[in-house]
Amino acid sequence: MNPLTRRKFMETTAAAAASTFALNSAHAAANEKVNVAVLGCGRGAHLAERFATLPDSQLVAVCDVDENRAAKLCDKIEGITGKRPEHVVDFRMLLDRKDVDALAVATPDHWHAPVTIQACIAGKDVYVEKPCSHNIIEGRTAVEAARKYKRIVQHGTNLRSAPHYQEAWKLLRDGVIGKVMMVKAINNQRRGRLEARNDEPVPKGVDYDLWLGPAPKRPFNYNRFHGSWHWMWDFGTGDLGNDGVHQIDLGRWALGLKAPNAVSCSGAKLGSKGDAQETPDTLVVTWEYNDLLYVFEQRDFTPYRMQGHRMDNDNIIYGDTGYMMIDRNGYRVFHKNEKGPSFDQAWTDTPAHYQNFIDCVKSRDADKLVAEIEEGHYSSMLCHLGNISYRTGRRLVFDPKTETFPHDDEANQYLGREYRAGYELAKI
Repeated sequence: MNPLTRRKFMETTAAAAASTFALNSAHAAANEKVNVAVLGCGRGAHLAERFATLPDSQLVAVCDVDENRAAKLCDKIEGITGKRPEHVVDFRMLLDRKDVDALAVATPDHWHAPVTIQACIAGKDVYVEKPCSHNIIEGRTAVEAARKYKRIVQHGTNLRSAPHYQEAWKLLRDGVIGKVMMVKAINNQRRGRLEARNDEPVPKGVDYDLWLGPAPKRPFNYNRFHGSWHWMWDFGTGDLGNDGVHQIDLGRWALGLKAPNAVSCSGAKLGSKGDAQETPDTLVVTWEYNDLLYVFEQRDFTPYRMQGHRMDNDNIIYGDTGYMMIDRNGYRVFHKNEKGPSFDQAWTDTPAHYQNFIDCVKSRDADKLVAEIEEGHYSSMLCHLGNISYRTGRRLVFDPKTETFPHDDEANQYLGREYRAGYELAKI
């Protein structure tokens, strides 16, 4: 499909959405089971299994530009449920289907918001993986689309569904560590190197042009394809947006933080020095709020945990009378000469986050979403702000109301992107 044809397809889809919107909405609310289509077979494989096995949902389609991966996932789901989902290459073919109520978006980052926005226009509900956007403008547009078309949109920050976090936040509100002065989110990983590769022909069974979508045209290279796209600016957001967003989301949620007043970032390629990765593997980001500093540390070269930490990723919340260390397995409170409350239980990714989405699709009550799209936007925004500060090389003042950098044209260029012809961001 050439760009002109693609553009015409998008215009036709948008026009048809208005007439199908009411029907699709009623269909999703009335169904005993919510019919879900999963986009992407990486993280999407986990989502596909969840939505295929929840009692109130069923997987009707797997959408992926790589028919090889899609066939394997369809085989797996058929083996689990006895029902084989349909393989669809182009997600836009799902938008006016009456048998699809919701899309679960687990594509590369650069497609997250564009798919979410088009799905909302078409009257579909959306579960979108983190980060919900590739840049700040399209993240805010996704929020506006959800509001305008009254869609249920859940963000994939699934740690929010572990109940001990809310228990811990209540302790903070009750003053267990006094006034909170600083928050630190920590993301330690051991990422492999991405050695340089030559460009090569597109593999058989892959619609690479559609995979590129809104991103600039590039020759096919496995360093820009499955998984490795995370470390390329055109498609991913580095480990700040890939895994760090979980810890960033938790610290922000703990204190009800939204957009900051300023951001600064120092970063480097240390463990990945000299390889093909574009994004930094080591970062220290600071977001400035009125009376609080929020700091993020990323080290993608560490095969070890820090002394006193139970996991590779966690948050530390510092108050004027004590501090709290919290991770997905629990929390611990420390005062000057004694320990405070604690909780410890091994975490597993239960169906709770996905069931919450399905429950809200059926009830049409977005207020009960654990990670509603605007919450996802703010957490993704902090990731984007850190990356923008790193790429400009300086501290940046940010206006939370306009979500722009006052009087800074260079920084403002990173708020959005130039979309490839035929894949422009849909107007809402």
